[in-house]
Amino acid sequence: MIDPRSYGYLAIPQFQEFYRDLIDTYMRPLGRLFFPDYIQNEDDTDSFAFSIAYQAGKDQSIRQHTDASSLTLNINLNLPDGHEEFSGSSLYFVDPETGKKHYVDFAPGVAIMHRGATQHAALPITSGERSNLVLWLFGKQHRYGGLPYAYEMSPEDRWTKPVLDDGTASSAVEKTWSPF
Repeated sequence: MIDPRSYGYLAIPQFQEFYRDLIDTYMRPLGRLFFPDYIQNEDDTDSFAFSIAYQAGKDQSIRQHTDASSLTLNINLNLPDGHEEFSGSSLYFVDPETGKKHYVDFAPGVAIMHRGATQHAALPITSGERSNLVLWLFGKQHRYGGLPYAYEMSPEDRWTKPVLDDGTASSAVEKTWSPF
């Protein structure tokens, strides 16, 4: 699934179709539903995806940071039921109002969606390997807002794919979209 010429980037054509379907069917509508004050039509028109492999003794963790996205979907690709075990590597998210850290056990098969502006980190992995697929949504010219909107998005807008600046149909968008 990983293109060996470009570590961390997912370049197989069949994967690109799956990736676009995942974004259009689930990520974009759910992001608009869960975070309507922060993610609206202009905040999720473009996308980027990459993989991360955490391993004890190599890439063990990632320090507290925010993402360059309006919305992030992080999927633990490890197989459940002890097939691909690892220890450690929990995540935490920082409450922006209190600064309190909320810890999450990122088990195999779990997906976590959050605003890119949310401070978060991955704690060190102590054994095994954890593989993730990370998808980002952001606006044109890599715009991603952090301030709440003063108006509410309609259900029609929430469940509609983006359109080009000239207003052409979403089928035209699919032909011009590049996930990277």
